Amino acid sequence: MNVAVLGAGNGGQTMAADLTLQGHRVSLYEMPEFAGPLQTLFKNKVITLSGFLEGRAEIHCMTTDLAEAIRDADIIFIPLPASAHRNYANALADHVKDGQVIVLMPGTLGSLTFKRIFKEKGVTADVAICETSSLAYDTRIEEPGRIHVFATNPDLLFGVMPSSKTDEAYKLASSFYSLKKVDDVLACGLHSLNPVLHIPGCILNSARIERSKGQFYLYEEGITPCVAKVMEQFEEERKALVETLGYPFMSLAEELAEGREPRSIWEEVNGCESLEFIKGPTSLKNRYFTEDIPYGLTAWIALADLLSADVPVMRSLQMLGSILIGYDMADMVRTKADMGIDGLDRDALQAYVHDF
Repeated sequence: MNVAVLGAGNGGQTMAADLTLQGHRVSLYEMPEFAGPLQTLFKNKVITLSGFLEGRAEIHCMTTDLAEAIRDADIIFIPLPASAHRNYANALADHVKDGQVIVLMPGTLGSLTFKRIFKEKGVTADVAICETSSLAYDTRIEEPGRIHVFATNPDLLFGVMPSSKTDEAYKLASSFYSLKKVDDVLACGLHSLNPVLHIPGCILNSARIERSKGQFYLYEEGITPCVAKVMEQFEEERKALVETLGYPFMSLAEELAEGREPRSIWEEVNGCESLEFIKGPTSLKNRYFTEDIPYGLTAWIALADLLSADVPVMRSLQMLGSILIGYDMADMVRTKADMGIDGLDRDALQAYVHDF
């Protein structure tokens, strides 16, 4: 298939190589202002994967021309942090065409921001805007064009807006990745576990992060029984939001248990081999702070406001986090206004994501 991958960072380079090796025709795009360090890669168009995935991929097209990148694309993947969503929504608005499927990986409810911007810019193309609960890869760039893949993440949750296009979009997207359909983008965004898994541990270990500059194990050392208690209260608030919207709830402990009877968060996190050797952030500028707080957590609080739900732990973590990362509360990004849902109630919100 013809695939556009937007953003040539860790996820983008990995995705472009992986999908090329699977036999797809991939166009990898980077915004001109970020393409400078990638000149050698743009010239030779070769990305080499090592680790969990291996191979040498010759990318069909590498470009800083967005129209060229997506012109023939059946599907458009955006494997970028939430901070890039506004810019890409504005840029894509002038180029998308009927039938294209856009996948934010991960989404963090960025699909709602895309819809707002597309509406404001008068986009009439019949597209589906989708999001996943996580990136498909745990991966790092060693140098441009040389990528080490630590693991792949199967069974990503997959939500579609409008939800009436779920089956159609899922059929296409699941030919590339292992996905699990959920009701809509709200159900997907509320089951992105990064805010629960990252924020309490990072905020409550912020002094250790500053002191050690990442030389400690976030989950093995940072998630102690008292930190896990905060995570459990956080989870209760997320559960209330999910159930108020009528979706089945999957807890962090259940996700980590992978099908067996879940234990407490403390037991599951400390018993998870895949988390055991992950070191903490090197600074408070890490995305666990600068993405998960102003985007992921703030989006959940915005939904809580619409649903008149009481979320004191979420609000406390947002307040503390804003101080740590130097944001005013007014700087929190994924707000009701940003997502275009200000003034909606529960029924209107669910109708809003069902149609486009």
